[in-house]
Amino acid sequence: MGRRFIWLAFFVAPVLPAAEPVGLLSMVSGEVQLIRAGESAPSAARTADLIGAGDRVLTGANSEATFLFCPESRAAKMMAQSEVQFDTASLAVKKGKLAEERKVPTCRLPASLVLAAASKLQAGNMRLRPGDRPMLLRSPANTLVTSLTPRFRWDPVENAAGYEIKLQDREERILWKSDVSGTEISYPSTASPLAWGQKYRWRVTAKSGEDAVDEAGSSFQVMPNDQAEKVRAAAAELDQQRTANPGDIGPLFLLAFLYEDNGMLDEAVRLYGELAQRMGPQDWVQNRMNDLMGKLGWDRLESGTPR
Repeated sequence: MGRRFIWLAFFVAPVLPAAEPVGLLSMVSGEVQLIRAGESAPSAARTADLIGAGDRVLTGANSEATFLFCPESRAAKMMAQSEVQFDTASLAVKKGKLAEERKVPTCRLPASLVLAAASKLQAGNMRLRPGDRPMLLRSPANTLVTSLTPRFRWDPVENAAGYEIKLQDREERILWKSDVSGTEISYPSTASPLAWGQKYRWRVTAKSGEDAVDEAGSSFQVMPNDQAEKVRAAAAELDQQRTANPGDIGPLFLLAFLYEDNGMLDEAVRLYGELAQRMGPQDWVQNRMNDLMGKLGWDRLESGTPR
């Protein structure tokens, strides 16, 4: 009986969840070390390293590190020969000092920062004929928007002389239809007005003369007005911080988190791609990008910078 009780107690013992990050290093310069909670050996810190509760960051001589600390919606720079310990709800400066301390308008880390690469990359794109590179609708595709006049973008299709775009409401009534020579167009103010909080479908047909070369469809939802105002205000403040300190990619991360948290997945992917280019490989950034691309139905990143 005793053996059975011991075996059962072992069998039902819960697995402790992995610690969630409380922030990240948005800029590292010089000799900066990161000591994980419960460990004693330091490792070289890199830009975009995630910070967990109990972690310590140390800067050497002539070195500095800028961090984001989400429990306090706070950003700051560690000066040379400093040490900071990050905990669940607060941080402690063990040595040295902080500079350029500031509040950030939003600091919500994604719910899960380590995800497997998505396996379904073609969802949401309908094909008229098979091919190696399906037509992709870029924005707004399977996402939310903050404007009643969204801008539509899609990838060019080989041998297409022009495109036809149409927008439908939930009842499949056509609200707007237009012929376009390029691969982007804004919803005109003269068309049937869109409504806050409503979902819409749009479709683009690539044409060569009267023949359809390819076609793809997707959907988007306009945010409720109060949510859209908050997102626009936070994004504007983060853009100001980016302009004030272009060397710090912290505001760029916060923008990506803001867009992902509010369902603006296409904008979040674009920013994660920009971050990956600027700072080099970071597994968690690539994983976030792959996961969101799967949700969007993309098999490749958008080329060029969207206007």
